[in-house]
Amino acid sequence: MLLPAAATLLLAGLVAVALPPSGAPRPGPLALALALGTPACCTAWLLAGLDRAARGILAGLVAIALNAAVAEVMLVCSMWSPRGGLVAVAAVSAGLMVPAWAIRTKRGNSPETPFESPVDMDGDDESWAFDG
Repeated sequence: MLLPAAATLLLAGLVAVALPPSGAPRPGPLALALALGTPACCTAWLLAGLDRAARGILAGLVAIALNAAVAEVMLVCSMWSPRGGLVAVAAVSAGLMVPAWAIRTKRGNSPETPFESPVDMDGDDESWAFDG
């Protein structure tokens, strides 16, 4: 239950850092921490069926890849700005939160409950492959 609250708080902090007036100084280390922490937390919430170590590793990798992809696309389009980059990362992170929230409300499970596969993993359903 702590992960959704942390993701929402990080997203709000990222938006608050990105949207002050243009003359106001922007805290660099805080902006970097929020730009990496927000997508990582939102991704970890989306990958709740994995164990904690795998979820942490994948969430960190997704956060780095997301920030790199946003920066690269903005540079290719000649539209790079620090404020725009933070807003784009916040928008994509919010986009990651929506399916995670929808999955939680639909399943009604806690984040620690693993995903239950609709496929029968006993092997009984593969007997048709060996019929003559």
